[in-house]
Amino acid sequence: MKVLTKVFLVSVVLALFAGCTSSGPYVPEVPPKVQAQLLDYFKLPGNKVFILAVAANGDYAFGYDYGRATLKEAGKAAIKMCDENRESADVFAKPYIYAVNDKVVYEEMIKKAHEEGVEDEREVQKKELLKTEEAPSEEAPVEE
Repeated sequence: MKVLTKVFLVSVVLALFAGCTSSGPYVPEVPPKVQAQLLDYFKLPGNKVFILAVAANGDYAFGYDYGRATLKEAGKAAIKMCDENRESADVFAKPYIYAVNDKVVYEEMIKKAHEEGVEDEREVQKKELLKTEEAPSEEAPVEE
C-alpha cells in the first residue's frame, strides 16, 4: 500500500510540474459580460470584427464593428472602439482579434503573435485579417 501511495504522489507532483512549465502563451478567459455581448455580435450581418483585451486581473475592454464594405474597414473601427474603451477603463492588456465574421480566432491570434516574436503584435493580426479578407468566399460558385 505504501508503494502505491508513493507512486500516486510522484505522479501528482510530476503532473503538476509538467502542467506548470507549459511553453505556450497564456490565453485569458473571456469574461461573462463579454460572452453575453458576443451572443449579440454573432447575430449581426457580415464584414464584422470583434476585438478583445483581457488583463490578468480580469479587467477587460472590447470593440466591434459590422456591416462595412470590407473586413479591413470593420477591423479599423473595432480597433478604434476597443482602444477608446481600454483607455477609459484603464485596461493595459494587449487587444487581440476575437472573431472575424463568425469565426472565433482569439486563441489562434495570441499563439501566432507569440510564435512569430513580433514586437508589434498588431502586425500579425493585421496580416491575418487581410488574409481572411482575400480568401475566396465559401459561397462563391465553383467553375468547372
